[in-house]
Amino acid sequence: MVNKEKISKWFTKGKIIFASIAAIITFSITLYNQFKSAKKTEISGFVSSAKESVIPVDAVVKIISPVQSQTETDAQGKFRFKIENLQSDTFLLLVQNKKTNTELKQNEWVDASDGRKDIIVLFNPNVNDGRIYYQLGKSNANSPAMRAPEIINSFKKAFHIKKRR
Repeated sequence: MVNKEKISKWFTKGKIIFASIAAIITFSITLYNQFKSAKKTEISGFVSSAKESVIPVDAVVKIISPVQSQTETDAQGKFRFKIENLQSDTFLLLVQNKKTNTELKQNEWVDASDGRKDIIVLFNPNVNDGRIYYQLGKSNANSPAMRAPEIINSFKKAFHIKKRR
């Protein structure tokens, strides 16, 4: 039979002190984890229109994978992101030139613990290596990728076929 005396004997001073210390330590760890600052990873670089020197480009820079964030370049063409708890080492940058509305996609590698501050995005519209994209509804008719092949143009001229509008 359980009575008051057996219960009070079981709870000795040593057990109460031990339980109190364990509760204080648990509470302290919980409080620390709640208010500790998260590690921020800095990702920065330049958007330039030339390889040799930085010629600033007015652009919107977005990280679209694995996290989503957006910023704009400053007067020197510099962009900067500060991302908390970056889990991945690779991410996808999407750079949109404000003047021409063309977009460029570029994969980058970042050390999640140290960040990266030396990214250079070369945004030269004369470069035609398949990396420049145009927004829906927008096109660059002068781009070789958008022009009809010469054989089709000569065929249209030979048979006097007019352009569709």
